[in-house]
Amino acid sequence: MIHNRVRIVDVADALGLSTATVSKVIHGNTEKISDETVKRVQQELERTGYIPNMAGILLARNNSRIIGVVVNDHVKYEGRVLEDGFVMASLNVCSRHMYSNGEL
Repeated sequence: MIHNRVRIVDVADALGLSTATVSKVIHGNTEKISDETVKRVQQELERTGYIPNMAGILLARNNSRIIGVVVNDHVKYEGRVLEDGFVMASLNVCSRHMYSNGEL
């Protein structure tokens, strides 16, 4: 786990701005933000090495297109459950079905 990851709130606090303002600059919604403020935020993002959290971005979009699958690593698979023909065939059927329905 990364403990010293720079967050939007850290950038906002350093500049005396709201997190909403920093977020808008990050996402390019700068119509109502002064050029000077945009420049200050961009400089601080670069100075601190800010990296957007992809999980947060996908959650905010509410459209990650990620499908989770839980499989049981039974003893007979010896840690290679995804190499089993039945498991792979089942996943392929699910994938094709979701793709044909526009879910993937």
